[in-house]
This record gives sequence, C-alpha cells and structure tokens, in this order.
Amino acid sequence: MPAGGRVRCATLVLAALMLAADATAAVFPRRPRSQSTGLRDSVYLKLRSDSGRPMASFQIAQIRELEAQTRKFYAVNSGGQYDIRFTHILDVPLALNSNGTRPDDWFGLGENYVRSNYGIEPEDFHLNLFDVSSTEPDADQGWSGIAVSPGNNIAVQPDITSDWGKIVVDHELGHHIGAPHSGAYRAVSDNNYTPYVWDGDREQYREYSTSRDGLQPTTFGVHLDGYGNPYSVMGNISHEHFSIIAKHDKYGWLSDEQVPELTDLGEGTYRIYAHDELLLARDETFDYYGVEETYAADKLYGLRYTRKAERFNTSTRRFEPYNQELTLEYRSGRDGVQFYMGEAILDMDLEGGTDRNNGERELEVGQSISDLAFGTSVFWSDTEGEDFLSFNPPAPTDPWELNDEWYEFSVLGTSSDDVGSYIELSVTRLSQFPITLAGDYNDDGIVDAADYTTWRDNLGAPAGTLPNDPTGESIGDDQYAAWRENFGAIAGGSSAVAAVPEPAGVTLAAFLALGGAVFLRR
Repeated sequence: MPAGGRVRCATLVLAALMLAADATAAVFPRRPRSQSTGLRDSVYLKLRSDSGRPMASFQIAQIRELEAQTRKFYAVNSGGQYDIRFTHILDVPLALNSNGTRPDDWFGLGENYVRSNYGIEPEDFHLNLFDVSSTEPDADQGWSGIAVSPGNNIAVQPDITSDWGKIVVDHELGHHIGAPHSGAYRAVSDNNYTPYVWDGDREQYREYSTSRDGLQPTTFGVHLDGYGNPYSVMGNISHEHFSIIAKHDKYGWLSDEQVPELTDLGEGTYRIYAHDELLLARDETFDYYGVEETYAADKLYGLRYTRKAERFNTSTRRFEPYNQELTLEYRSGRDGVQFYMGEAILDMDLEGGTDRNNGERELEVGQSISDLAFGTSVFWSDTEGEDFLSFNPPAPTDPWELNDEWYEFSVLGTSSDDVGSYIELSVTRLSQFPITLAGDYNDDGIVDAADYTTWRDNLGAPAGTLPNDPTGESIGDDQYAAWRENFGAIAGGSSAVAAVPEPAGVTLAAFLALGGAVFLRR
C-alpha cells in the first residue's frame, strides 16, 4: 500500500453513507451533482528533492491533521453537502534545480512519478494537492498557493502545519470547486489611491474626506482590494466561512428560497440567520463528515437584488450601464449586516479605517442606509497610482435616472431562536414618484368638503393648477369625478368617513354651505 494510503470501496461506502444519513438527523454528502458536492477522493503529493529523506510517519500524521481540519471546514460550510478525503498520501521525490527550486513542468513530472511508481492515475481523482513546502519558491513566483483551471491540481508553498498554510489549502480548494477571490472596496487615500466624490452644488469632483463627507462606501477611485475581505477564507486574510455569494451563487449549498431576490419579497422586516453556526457531525465507522442539521429550508440566510447602475470605462472615458448585483448577509456574533457589491464587501462603517484586517465593515444595529448612498455610479481601481481625474470623467448620472425605486435598510436588532442567531432588518422602498392622494386639492392629507371648494374656485384653470390632480387636464368635470371617487380617503389610509356622500347640484351646494359633513376618523 502507498505511504499513508487507504483503500476503500467507494460504492459500498456511499451506500452506507446514505443509509446512515436516512437513519439520523445528521446530514452527510450524497452522490455528487456538481463540482462542489459529494464525498470526494483526492491524492496528496508531497514533493521533495530526490536526494533528501523520504516522507516520515510524523509528516503523514501532520497531513492527516490538516485533512481533518479541511474536511470539518467544508462540512460545516456546505451544510453537509461536500466532503473531501486524502485517499492517498504519496512521497514524490524529484530532481530539483541546483538552488532547490522545482524543474519546469513539475506538475507533469509529479503526476508521471505517481503513475510509474504507485500505479495510480492522478486524473481519476477529484483533486491532486501538491505540497511543495520542501522545495524553494521561484524568485518571481509571487504565490503561496495556486489552483490550475481547467484541471484538478492545486499547489501549496507554505508549511501546512502553520496557520497560513492551512488557510492557503482551504483557499485553493475553494478555487478548485468554483469560487473566486473575495475582495473589499476600501476608500483609502494614500500615495497609491485617491478617492473622489461628486460635488453636485459645484458640479465637479473633489477629493474624498471622511470628516467632511462622512461614510461613502463607493467613492470614485475606491480601492478594490481583491483579497481584502476579512470575513472569508477567499479573502486570504482569515479562515472564516465562505460568503453567501459563494455558498449560493458558486457552490449551490444554499437555495434561491434561502437567499431570495429582494424584488420578489418587497418591503418588510426580515430575519437573516447566521450562516456560520452549523454543528459538525462525524461517522467514524465509514469515515465521512457532515453536520448535525443543515441549513433550514424555510429560513433566510441572505438577501440579494439586481439594480441598474453605471461604471466608468477608462478606455471610452464614459460611464456605461451595467446590472449591479448586491447581496446582504449576517455572521454569528456580529452586530450588523454585511453588504456586498459583486464579489467584494462594501465598507459600511468608518470605524474599520484603512486596516484591511479590521472587521468593522457592517451596517450596525440602530443604523440605516439607503442604497442611493452607494454604487449608483462607480469607478474602482486595483492599480496603484491610477487617478480617476486623469481620465477627465464626465458628471455621473442622477441616480433617479437609473432606477425609479431604491431601498432603505434599517438594522433593528439581533437575537436567536431554535434555528440559530439572526439579525432583523427592515426594508422599505423609496420611490421617485411619491404616492399622492387624488382629489386632495388643498393638500392637507384628506379628501373632504374643503377640496370641493378648492376645485370650485379653480374651475377653468389650466392643468397642473391643483395638487394631487391625476387627470392632467384643465380644471373641470374630471377633477370633480376624482374628488367624488376618493371622498373620505386619508393619506396612508383607506377612508375617513362612514359613508361617501353623493352630492349633486343644489344638494351638494347646500351640503358645502352648511358645512354639515360629519367625519368619523378611524
């Protein structure tokens, strides 16, 4: 048997796995339906110099410890839908360069060694993990880990017993099954990046200042830090859970019902549950990992919506329309909601400052924000020294020309129940066209007899004379009909009277002259 190898009958294990899952409340992976699901097998290749010592038993034990941590991490992230085991741990000696670096095509050389010496075909496995920590990095290497796409190879340079090495392993595996990097928009102002805001009064751009301009999540020239999300392992800063974007959009671990479109839900108060609280389950008999209970099918773990926006194109020097994806999520133990624009987190808290490791990036309990405040017209940069004003940009488009409706988000509080921790978020719509009360011609919030007097006094006047006139015609019979139809209505309510009068001719005039209308307010 190869060093550290384990031989299993995949069919028998999978059958036993499904029976065990049906017999308990725990959830374990079923048959793979995508790259990011199922119980998967992999090959771990420990590359070293052919003049060095073979892999020792203590190194195999360290690799098994890494394997357990990776399997646990993916089990709880996936809700028991994905598990990967190191089916073979193989010692792979190669002739290194004189400076200890790897020869050209070391991926291919390693795979051929496995074929020739172990009788194993690497292409038959879900993943080949190349541990190259015993070799020297190239002078211009520039990576700690790498995932080859298309293909089933990843490589890790740092020591896998270190915290950084463990992050890199799970980060590169995340790429392998379909997730990109998780970045952050950071309005830093330094020698490399200069953010700007639009001054509507002066009709010009000016340099952003937190003391003067307050919170501005998407300044013009905001730094897009491609690895800057401190909440996700795909940000390369921490070993935290994947974002909702990865879990829903990329991996399919969460459904559309669990992360619904906000446009389908509309206004309301919503509980968004923490998606990083699932408890690990293990079946040692058949060696697989899962969770005690998976994500609740009838709960929300995030919200998402698409809106029209525009982004600046440096080639054309124009703002160009595009569909902007926004996602909201909540993490266990936090006191706010996280907002994502595309794949990157938005900075919703000035307390986070310029430190990319600072986790204060959320809209916190007690705070509100309208999405008019960010991302309507955007220009971000990941190139040092690139200055927005050097492109002579035009004025941004008025946000109301991009969308007729926007949202206001208010974070109400946090709590927990039998499902887990959650945050309550109030969502209201902001409309370009305010809701008017047709027939309320004196604009006092109620359609009553006084509005008839206002109508009568303006008979024959041109269209637009009266407020809350839905007709668009000169003042006459159409406005009277609107008043009559809505008599008794109250702004924000349905009716203010017990019965709608039917005034006509002299009766109506007498009714108004006497002022005898009785209004029963609810």
